[in-house]
Amino acid sequence: MDEASFYNIIITILIIALAFSFILMYLMNVRIKQLRRELKEIRNLIAVTDEELTRLAKDIEDFKKIKI
Repeated sequence: MDEASFYNIIITILIIALAFSFILMYLMNVRIKQLRRELKEIRNLIAVTDEELTRLAKDIEDFKKIKI
């Protein structure tokens, strides 16, 4: 095996590794976008829950003032 074919094999292996790395980064990027979307949905649910808790606390305070 001469030196030129050895370098061609090394270059081919590096190109394959680089292509695999790009594919892996793309898949990780897609997954990160999915997780961000899910996190945004969960935050919206928590925000609604916080508003409900605030309203409930106010209702309880109003009920205490009634003095049945």
